[in-house]
This record gives sequence, C-alpha cells and structure tokens, in this order.
Amino acid sequence: MTKKLILLLLVFSSCVDKKYNGFSSHGNQSRAKDEISIEEKKRIDSLWKRANRVSLYSQKRQLILDSILDIKPDSAYFWHQKAMPLYKARKYSLGKPYLAKAVKYDSLRWLPYSAFMKCLFSKEYKESIAEFLEVKRKYGDSYVIDHTYNFYLGLDYLQLNEFEKAKEFLEKSKEQQFKDFPNDPPHEACHYMDWFYLGVVFMEMENFEKAIESFDKALMVYEKFADALYYKASCHYALSDSEKAKAFLNQAKKESDNTINEDQVVYEVYPYQVFHKLSPLSNLYKEE
Repeated sequence: MTKKLILLLLVFSSCVDKKYNGFSSHGNQSRAKDEISIEEKKRIDSLWKRANRVSLYSQKRQLILDSILDIKPDSAYFWHQKAMPLYKARKYSLGKPYLAKAVKYDSLRWLPYSAFMKCLFSKEYKESIAEFLEVKRKYGDSYVIDHTYNFYLGLDYLQLNEFEKAKEFLEKSKEQQFKDFPNDPPHEACHYMDWFYLGVVFMEMENFEKAIESFDKALMVYEKFADALYYKASCHYALSDSEKAKAFLNQAKKESDNTINEDQVVYEVYPYQVFHKLSPLSNLYKEE
C-alpha cells in the first residue's frame, strides 16, 4: 500500500494528464505569459464545459479547443487536450504539432509525456530517446504514466534492437525503484513490467538463464502473466528443455486473457506483446 501511494505521488508530480484547474503556472512558466481578463476566463470556463459535453474524438471538440486557444494561446494544457485524442485515434502526425506546443509552453510537465507518447504511441523511438535524455538532464529522474523515464528509454532501445543500451536503462530503472522502495522485496519494489522487459532483453542477448530469472520475478507478482510464460517457454526451448518449454507454452495459451494490462493497451500493442489480436505473434500462439 505504501509503495502504491508513493508511486502515485511521484506520477502525479510528473506530467500525467491532469484535470484543468484554471491557469496556475507550471514548469518553465513563472507566470502566465498572456494575461487575460476575468471575462475571458469566464469565457474559457464556459467553452471547456462545452468541450466536455461532446465526444473526445469529435471535430466539434477540436473547434471548441481552438476557440479557447484563440483566447489563451500559451495554455500548454489545452494544446495537450488537442493532441491527446488524436494520438489515441492513431492520428499521430496530426497530434504531434499540438503536443509540441504543449512542450513549448511547459516543458517540465509535458516533455516527459511527449517522450512517452513517442515511445508507445507513434513509435518515434529516436525522438523519444532524445526527449527523455533532455528531461533527465534538465530535471533529473522521475516517473511518467506509471513507470520511470529509464523504463521507457529501455523500451525505445529495445525496439531499435540496441539490446545493450536497453539493458543499461532497464537496469537503471530497476535500481531507481529499489532506491525509491527500499522496504519492499525486489520482485515487488521493481515493477513486474520492468522484470518482463529485462527478461526479453536477456532473451534477445541469448542469456536464457538470466531471462528466465527475470520472467520468474514478473510472475511472482503477476502469476498468470501469459506473455511472460510464453517467452519463458521460448527460453526453455532454446536451452533444449522441450518438456518444460511445452508445459509453459500450454500454460501461456491457457492464460491468454492475462496479457499486458497497462492502461494504454486499449490503444496500442506493447513491444513483444504476444496475446493481442494485433500482435504479429497472435497467430503463432494459436497453432498446436
């Protein structure tokens, strides 16, 4: 429970999506850049209420947000509000300039979020790496959308087949969480998704014993994690232990509904995710 509360505080203090609460300054904004009148503030409040009464993905909402930004063009939050549904609708090139505007007006809050979106949504891994490294250089290590910056850097490098660099940043993520949660056992202090991707990296580096150890750590927390079971089976097969490989593969198929359960999985397939209908491996695991 303590770890969850601390993690929530760390995430909320980073750049997660927050509700609009007026024009308090954040990040690199020491004060509102464009002062507006009380009447303009009331107009924005009215427009924002209208925006929340229409579909998140509608053109009407985009037009209402445009009207808000006509009044307050330096509002990072409302630029983000234009970008976010476009990314979720996989219209990345449309959302990208709006997200860049959010970063321009409040980099502390939105640069980590931009780097995250480029990692998991638009798959612009090199840009994501550059942005996360900039965030780390300017503001230090922290968390965004449930995980460390180092975790997402590990995923970026993993997707570029730079396995040594992926391992380096996933190890940094692990050590960061050990430091943040010193009273928890290792398999709980470090998020099971970190253990899962460490396992994937070790597997890609053909260190199958270490990969199995990492998958086992993930499975200590998420006991029916089908994707971890699948790759654990692959590692046993690589080690010529066909009996264990078959047993874990059958178990993975049985638990196929227990796949990666991150919030963003409803929008995107995660790297190396097996049990998802859009996964390139989705037909392989169905074969007997």
